[in-house]
Amino acid sequence: MPSVIKSFVRGVKKAGKPIFSQTRDAIQRKERGLHPVSELSRFHLLVCCFFCSVCVSLTYAFDLFTTQFRSQFKLTSSDLTVISTVGLVFCYFTIPYTFVFESCGPFSLFWLCAISAAIGGIGLTGVFRGQIPGNTATITIFYAFLNAASGLLDTCYVSTLVEVFPRNRGPVVCLAKVMTGLGSSVWASMSDTFFVGSISGFIYFLTAIVIVVCIWASFVIVLPPYIVNWWRRQDKTQVEVTALQSMAPYYERKFVPIPRLVIGYVVVLLLLVFFTVEAPVMAYVSSISRSGRMAVGAITVVLTLSIFSMLLPFRALGGVIDPDPELEKLEGSDAVTHAKEAGAEADLVQLDGFGQELQAGKEGGAEIMEPINVTKGTETSSQSEDTVAKYSHQDPRYTGTIKDYLLSIDMWLIMLLFIFYGCMGVIVMYNSSTISIALSGRERSPQLSALYTAFLGVGSSVGRIAFGLFEAYVQHQDPENRKVLVTMALPFSPALAFLAGLALLFLPGSAVLLPFILVYLEEGVFAGINALIFPCLFESNHNFLYNLSFFVQMCSIISFNLGMFGRNIDMQQRRLNIPMDRECNVKICVQTPIIVATVLAFCGILVALAIHFRYAAFVRRTRDNLRSRGANGSEPPAETAPIEGEPEESKARME
Repeated sequence: MPSVIKSFVRGVKKAGKPIFSQTRDAIQRKERGLHPVSELSRFHLLVCCFFCSVCVSLTYAFDLFTTQFRSQFKLTSSDLTVISTVGLVFCYFTIPYTFVFESCGPFSLFWLCAISAAIGGIGLTGVFRGQIPGNTATITIFYAFLNAASGLLDTCYVSTLVEVFPRNRGPVVCLAKVMTGLGSSVWASMSDTFFVGSISGFIYFLTAIVIVVCIWASFVIVLPPYIVNWWRRQDKTQVEVTALQSMAPYYERKFVPIPRLVIGYVVVLLLLVFFTVEAPVMAYVSSISRSGRMAVGAITVVLTLSIFSMLLPFRALGGVIDPDPELEKLEGSDAVTHAKEAGAEADLVQLDGFGQELQAGKEGGAEIMEPINVTKGTETSSQSEDTVAKYSHQDPRYTGTIKDYLLSIDMWLIMLLFIFYGCMGVIVMYNSSTISIALSGRERSPQLSALYTAFLGVGSSVGRIAFGLFEAYVQHQDPENRKVLVTMALPFSPALAFLAGLALLFLPGSAVLLPFILVYLEEGVFAGINALIFPCLFESNHNFLYNLSFFVQMCSIISFNLGMFGRNIDMQQRRLNIPMDRECNVKICVQTPIIVATVLAFCGILVALAIHFRYAAFVRRTRDNLRSRGANGSEPPAETAPIEGEPEESKARME
C-alpha cells in the first residue's frame, strides 16, 4: 500500500511539475545573474493575499442581510445569535487543516475553500428565493459553510505570507490583513450600489468572487522553497532537499522594495478615506440617483483593483533586476579566479537541478556531490535557529516542537490573553445592534448603522496598520541598541477593551459610538497581534499555533456570545416580560456581559505584562549567551549580518 501511495504521489508531482516547479525559476534567474528571490513574484503573492483578505471579511456580510433574514423568516434574537455563533465556530475551527498545510502546503486547502464557499453561497441564495425551506437550521448550515471558507482562507494565506516575507513580515502581513476590516465596507458598498433590492444576486456575486480568488490563490500562494514539507520531500534526494533549504538565507535577508510597499499603503489609505465618507453619505442622503450609486460602486471597484499597481514592472519601483548576491561577493575578489577554475573542471563543480553549485565530497567512503557553502543538516527557516540567526535582525525566538510549545507556559499565557480581551470584542462585534438598542433605549436608524459600519472598517484597519508598523520598527532597530520588544504592544489591546467597557457602563446611551470605536480599534490591533505574534516569538510550527489561537477564539465565541450574552438576553427579556421577537431596550439586558468583559480585559493587561517580562528575560539570557560565545571566538551575534535591499540610512546606523 505505501508503494502505491508513493507511486501516485510521484505521478501527481510529475504531472504538476510544469506549473509548480520549485527549481525552474531559480535556475532561470541564476543563469541571468539575478537574485534567486523574485520580488515581482512575491508581490504577486501579496496582491493575491490582499484579495483573500477581502474574501475573509464575508463573515461580516451577515449584517448586510440580517434584517431581511429576521423579517422574512420570523427569526428571534436568539435565532440570530445561534446562526452567527455556529457560523463563527466553523470559521475558527481550523486545527484539523493544520496537518494538511504542514505536510502538503496550502494548494488543496484553497480548493476546499472554493467548494465550501460554493455550497454555502448557493444554499443561502436558495433559501432567500424560496427554493430551500427557510428556518434556523438551514440558514445555520449554509452560513456555516461560508464561514468555514472564510476561516480556512485566512489561515492559509497568513501562514504562507509570514514565511515568504520573513524580513518585513509586520508591514506586509498587516497590509493584507487590513482588508479583512475594510472588506466589510467593500461588500457594503457593492450591496448598496450594484445590488439594491437584490440580496440573492449579491450573495451569488460574493460567492463567485470567493471561488475565483480561491482558485487564483491555489496557483499563486505557495510556500517558499526552503520550507521542505512531506510533499516536497517525495522523490527528492538529500542533496536536492539541502539545496532547497539553502534558499532560507536569501529570504531572511531580502528587504522588500519600499516604493512598491508604499503604493500598497497609499491604496489602503485611499480606501479608508473613501469609505469613511461614502458610508454616511449613502445612508443619510436619500435622493441619490441610480447613476450616482453606480458611480460610487465603480469608484469602489477601481480603488480596490488599483492594488495591482504594486506589480508594475518599472525599475524605479525596485525588485526588477536585483543582482545575485553571490555574484556580487565574487566580483573583485580572489573567489572570481576560483570560480573560473571550478567552471573549467566540470568533474569537480557542477550545477544541480536547482541552479545550486555542487562540489565533490565523500560520505561513508562513497563519492557524492554536495552543495557549496551549505551547512549540512540545515533545516527550514522555521526550524533552524542557527541558519536564521546568521541573517536575521529579529529578536531571539522560542525553539521547540509542537509538543514543546504545548507544554510551554508562554504559549498558554498568550492564549489566555486572547480569551481575556477577546471577550469584549466578541460581544460588541457580533451584537452591536442589540447593545446599542439596550443602552440607548431606541432602535438604531439605518443612517447610524451605516456610520457604525464605516467606523468599524476604519478603526479595525487603523489598528492593524499600527501594529504592523510597530513590528517593523521593532525589527529594524539599531542592532547594537535594541531596546523595544514586540511584546511591549500586548497590553495595548486589553487596555482599550477595558476603557471601552467602562465607557459602555458609565456613558449615556447616546454616546455609545465612542466605546464602539475603541473596540473596533482594539479588534484591529488584536488581528495584527494574532497574525504576527507567533512568528515573532516562536521559531517553528506557525500554522499550528495560528490555528490553535483560532480554536481558543472559537471557545470564546461559544462561551461569551452564545453562553453568556445570548442566554443573559433571553433571561432578562423573560424577566421584564419583553416579547422574544422584539429587541430588549433596557440597559440591564446587556449590563452583566459588559461587566464580565470589562473585568476580563483588566486581567488581560496583567497577563500581557507577564508575557512581556518573561520574553524580555528570555531575550536578555539569549543575547548574553551570544556575547559570551562571541568573546570566546565563536560566530558574532546575528544582528551584524547585512540585509539585502535595506535602505542606506539603516546600513549607515549599523556601520
